[in-house]
Amino acid sequence: MEVNDLSFDGIVHCLNEVIGKIDDPRSVSNATKYSLREAILGAFAAFFMQNESFLEYQRQLNSRCGRDNAQSLFGLEKIPTVEQIRNIVDGVAASSLFPLFGLIYQALRSMGFLKAYEILRGNLLVAMDGTNYYSSEKVNCPCCSTKTSKQGKVTYTSNVHNLRFIKALKS
Repeated sequence: MEVNDLSFDGIVHCLNEVIGKIDDPRSVSNATKYSLREAILGAFAAFFMQNESFLEYQRQLNSRCGRDNAQSLFGLEKIPTVEQIRNIVDGVAASSLFPLFGLIYQALRSMGFLKAYEILRGNLLVAMDGTNYYSSEKVNCPCCSTKTSKQGKVTYTSNVHNLRFIKALKS
């Protein structure tokens, strides 16, 4: 499989193909309400939409508009709850989804998008994300996150943990 379309729809299509190759860890049962695809796409959708109650938000959208993001963006007809997603997806090794990252990386590379980040003969400069690498009550920049305590004290934090040179994968 090769990724030729890095649009949102192209990546969701690719994710669906990767999911299709994952064995469902559950035993076959009449009580299986949600498919593995629905659980994994539900988890992806919750992270993508960044809503603390994804299912409830989709229900509200559906009642107002007759459709919701889970249907229109991800092709989900049934949306599992967070607990249901956790119960289903916890049985799947994270490494089952790693092929998706490799496919997207190869597509970015072959389309030339990574060229601007290459330095020192084929190495890629990658910012590794971390948490609370730097914090201050005075020093800050436009990229800093802010936290305000109940007492009104503002703390500025930087989430960039480390810059590393990572050898680009050779095809």
